[in-house]
Amino acid sequence: MNKVPFMIIFMGMCAFGANDLLAQQGPQKEAELGVEEEEGPMLFKFEPDYLAAEEARRKEILMTRAMIDSLDISEGKRQKLIRDLYKNNGSKKLNKILLANNKFEE
Repeated sequence: MNKVPFMIIFMGMCAFGANDLLAQQGPQKEAELGVEEEEGPMLFKFEPDYLAAEEARRKEILMTRAMIDSLDISEGKRQKLIRDLYKNNGSKKLNKILLANNKFEE
């Protein structure tokens, strides 16, 4: 019989505590979402042309990779050049291979 009042008091305190926690979290999340929607991501504040620069770099990488794939070299060397292309775009090895093998024949 002593357990029933204790259980009712405990459930009431849990409900009261949960209500307070929800009240504190609600406005804070809404404020954070509102600021980001108005101004956009923080990245565009400091680098407005980031997406255009990344798209240009991707196109350049795809074009260079197509040139590497068209070369008559071993598969291991091709993989090393592709890895080098993605890690550092303008490496000396990559430039040397591409300049040496760009002979246009008619």
